Amino acid sequence: MEIKLNDIAGRLYKLNLLRRDFIQDSTVDIALYFGQLPILEYVIENDQCTQKEIADKLIVTPASIAISTKRMQKAGLLEKKVDENNLRCNRLTVTNKGHELSKQYRLKFDEMDKKMFVGFEEDELKQVNSYLSRLIKNITGDVTDEISIYSVAALEEKLDKKMRLCRDAQEEEDND
Repeated sequence: MEIKLNDIAGRLYKLNLLRRDFIQDSTVDIALYFGQLPILEYVIENDQCTQKEIADKLIVTPASIAISTKRMQKAGLLEKKVDENNLRCNRLTVTNKGHELSKQYRLKFDEMDKKMFVGFEEDELKQVNSYLSRLIKNITGDVTDEISIYSVAALEEKLDKKMRLCRDAQEEEDND
């Protein structure tokens, strides 16, 4: 029986959807939105960073980060302090609440990943990783294949933006 490539691609897509569904279900009681985790983790790793640095790393607009950090500040996850050397610049720090919620959220991701790979031996994991890297390289042409929460969040933001533009264009067309 011949394996169809769209069946394999469909399984990858289904795997991604199942993973996201698990994460959403298991984090419903954590007062943190999916897109806030990359921001929190970046600020934790880069204490006193600026909104522009986050925007650059996540490859999103500074305005998008400004809105997110304002919400996160209001929720008690981040603190903004004016830079002593540049009064127009704010420095960000994660609060104790932000640290705690990011840990809880990260544990759910780690739990899902462990569940997903139960029964895999080390050499099998290396082989799966190699296959996935090759698939990504075939699509992007990128040999670096950076897989971090930041690169994934940036790609997701880019796709969301494209979808909004397509949806807006379709609505505009429907209204004409």
